[in-house]
Amino acid sequence: MKKLLAVAPFVVLLGACATNAPTTTTAPTTNTQQVVQSFTCEDDGVVTAAYAADGQAAKLNVTLPKIGLNNADIEMKQAVSGSGARYINDVNPKTTYDWQTKADFGIMTISSDNGQQYSVNCNI
Repeated sequence: MKKLLAVAPFVVLLGACATNAPTTTTAPTTNTQQVVQSFTCEDDGVVTAAYAADGQAAKLNVTLPKIGLNNADIEMKQAVSGSGARYINDVNPKTTYDWQTKADFGIMTISSDNGQQYSVNCNI
C-alpha cells in the first residue's frame, strides 16, 4: 500500500502533463501599407519603388531607355547593406538587379552573366 501511495503523486503529475491545455489561435495580422517613392535617374530613367511595410521586399517599376527597360516590374528582396537599404533580384541566372538607397539617393545596378554591368544614379 505504501508503494501505491508513493507512486500516486507521479501518476497524477504525469496525467496533468498529458492533458491538452486549451489553445487559442489568432490570425496573423499583416500590415499591407507600402511606402512608395519615385526616383528620376540619369539617362532619362525613372524608378518607382513600393516598399513593404516591414522593409523585407520592394516592387520596382523601372524605365531605363538606354538598356531597353520600359515599365519593367521587378520584385526585389532585402539584402545585406552597409548603410541605407539594399534590395536584389537574382532569380534569373543571366541578369541580377541591385537597388541601393540612402536618404534621397538610389543606385540601380544591372549585372549580366557575361560580366557586363550598367549602373545609374537616381534622386527623389
